[in-house]
Amino acid sequence: MMRTIFALCLGLIPLAAAGADALSANAKGAGDATTLTAALMQGIPQGFPRFKFAADPAAAAAAAGKANAERARLLTHYLWHHFDTRLGNTKTLFNKEYLTIADMWLGGAADKRLGKSIQEVHRDELTGILLDAEGYVHTHQHPSHAHEHGWPFPLWTQAAPSPEEILGNAVGWHFNEQGKGWAMDPLRIWAKNPLLPRYIGEAATQGWELDNLKSLGVKEGKWQLESTGPSPALVTPAGFEFDTVNAPFMQLRWTRTGTPPNHVLPYLEWLREGDTEFGPDRRACIYSPPEEAEAYWGAKLSMVELYRHPLWKGKIKRVRLSLAPGESGVKFAIDSFFTQYDTRHSINNPIYILACWNYFRWTGDLPFLQENISRMRLALRYQQTVMGGLQYNRIRNPWPGHDSLPGYVKDAAGRITPHSGHGIGNNYYDLLPFGWDDMYSTSQYYAATVAMADAEQAVRDHPGWGMPLGALALDPAELRTHAARVKETANRLFWNDRTGRFNGSIDPNDKAYDYGFTFLNLDAIWYGIATDEHARAIMDWIDGRRIVAGDTSTGADIYHWRFGPRATTLRNLDWYGQGWTHPETIAWGGQVQDGGAVLGFSFYDLWARLKVNGPDDAWQRLCGLLDWEKEVWTAGGYRKYYEGGVRGTTLQGGGTAGGLGIDFEFYESSLVPSIVVYGFMGLDPQADALALDPRLPKACPEMTATNLLYRNVSLDVKASNRAIEINVKDEPVDPLAMRLTGDWTLAGTGRRGADFALPHKGNYRFERRP
Repeated sequence: MMRTIFALCLGLIPLAAAGADALSANAKGAGDATTLTAALMQGIPQGFPRFKFAADPAAAAAAAGKANAERARLLTHYLWHHFDTRLGNTKTLFNKEYLTIADMWLGGAADKRLGKSIQEVHRDELTGILLDAEGYVHTHQHPSHAHEHGWPFPLWTQAAPSPEEILGNAVGWHFNEQGKGWAMDPLRIWAKNPLLPRYIGEAATQGWELDNLKSLGVKEGKWQLESTGPSPALVTPAGFEFDTVNAPFMQLRWTRTGTPPNHVLPYLEWLREGDTEFGPDRRACIYSPPEEAEAYWGAKLSMVELYRHPLWKGKIKRVRLSLAPGESGVKFAIDSFFTQYDTRHSINNPIYILACWNYFRWTGDLPFLQENISRMRLALRYQQTVMGGLQYNRIRNPWPGHDSLPGYVKDAAGRITPHSGHGIGNNYYDLLPFGWDDMYSTSQYYAATVAMADAEQAVRDHPGWGMPLGALALDPAELRTHAARVKETANRLFWNDRTGRFNGSIDPNDKAYDYGFTFLNLDAIWYGIATDEHARAIMDWIDGRRIVAGDTSTGADIYHWRFGPRATTLRNLDWYGQGWTHPETIAWGGQVQDGGAVLGFSFYDLWARLKVNGPDDAWQRLCGLLDWEKEVWTAGGYRKYYEGGVRGTTLQGGGTAGGLGIDFEFYESSLVPSIVVYGFMGLDPQADALALDPRLPKACPEMTATNLLYRNVSLDVKASNRAIEINVKDEPVDPLAMRLTGDWTLAGTGRRGADFALPHKGNYRFERRP
């Protein structure tokens, strides 16, 4: 739902929907399967990648060949459709790994809004992503009243199940009645209740104590104040207590005239229960670093980090804002002042590292690597130190509220006891309180550590690249040794022997949480952190060969949604963060994070099947997905297919909630066709070569992908288990290095081995030796 609002903010949803509807009409009007897929192929640019699938010569040639040709057209259209209807590429961090997997190999793919190739778009976005002074990578989500560098919720208005219970937990004053942001909607409703405190508009100015300040009222959406003497200050009204558990940060949104002399900082002080006077021992400076969202809000966004202060404890009675120490003659305009949760995401840093490495592996862009290698190192150092990677050989999240504890509990009668300030989300699955000892984050930490080992090794193997080393440089051998320890720890600590799969996280009370997270377990196989034994157990469970007693979904029902497995296989009515207090009101499968599914993550299912079960099983699953895709477009497209919930749920996205994430803001749907490139055809771009290791199924012994872009050179690649043909369509600046697995010969040359160079435009055929 969060990404839906982001898309609406961009104003791009109608554009994407219109394009999809027009295509749906064309496809729905088509007759037989060949006509349908031909209609779907219309409008795909000539230079965009296309797939071709051959058939098993031993099968009924005509029927099998026709079926595989249709599958190739369906997958080609799928690739184009999910790229072309994307709402707009931005610096939003959570999907950067997904998109660099899906996009970096695409030739002829341009962002129509920006007028750039998708590779250049990703370059700009990755270079523009911000890291704070400690090394944390910003989330770059849409504007909110949550942490500026984190996820857009929870908000202070969600500190209790009802507005009557907010007081004493969290607090905020928002002086613009027409203000933007999610917090404003409940506040405008609360303002109609005369029994509730005044949090909004002119009424929110009442009760403040002004010291050398006078109020000019609320004008232009801000409380206007003017100093009447030196060191103007204001104190929050009495009776608005709040708990520091719900206030690791406070934020002041404001402007002022002039510039402080001698770089003097404003500050805030506080009174706890029992304190009678403000004092410098309970003081925190107010910084105003430039924030991307300032233009959106029309104010400086000054976040004050308070949770590390040893005296920021218990209940806070009042807060004093000293806005201009030592100054007079200053005017101020305050938009709002409120408590903030720490909504940062522990997955940001590894996602950033993996996305940067994905970009470099395909492009060989040395200026990009030179500009970002030390940022990547700093991002990993943050995970190693602040996130406990080196100390615990896993991620243990120390941030306030990221403790894996649910944000509330219910008694037998269904009465809710809130645990506000706990169970803050950490990742893509934003309703679920992953955290503390966190397998989701540990998997990505492991992968980022391996990627950085590869990057550091490449830097040392190629001194001519001129890459910086210095204080932040990491030793590749030490990184690999540490990665092995992380893998051992994860398989020992997080593995659930009873269910035969990984727990999601473990809270400070040593309680582990396992709701049959298919996404987490498939990720573990993708990242290589699962042992072979555990990977086999995972696939036996997801495949339905092994039944987990007590699960809501078992056997064939795990694939109830057909295109891929449910996100979870055990109904979850208890383990959520605050603000999601009535999951029982949504049917099983009606929410993506509780029995629903995300289409794009079928890529990880296909990858795991290829790795664990082999290419025949992975191909069979891909065929099942494409059968579903054909039905979808015969019905007129995704929205038409699921319209009205006739298939058991509705789609999330485009302003609606639902159980399936397929279109609109679910850009990760673009992942699925990559199983052909990375999986069956076995392309693996490395720092200095393109590795190939085909694993083709019997029913499709030859696959072709055209218009692949590698090192800015367009390639057509045809692969079978015995031969690889590469058509180099552009003259490369430097010879393209190819690294094949096994013993091969380059036809027509007599050259034999595994490493080859393609120096010029033209056709190259490699044949595997027996």
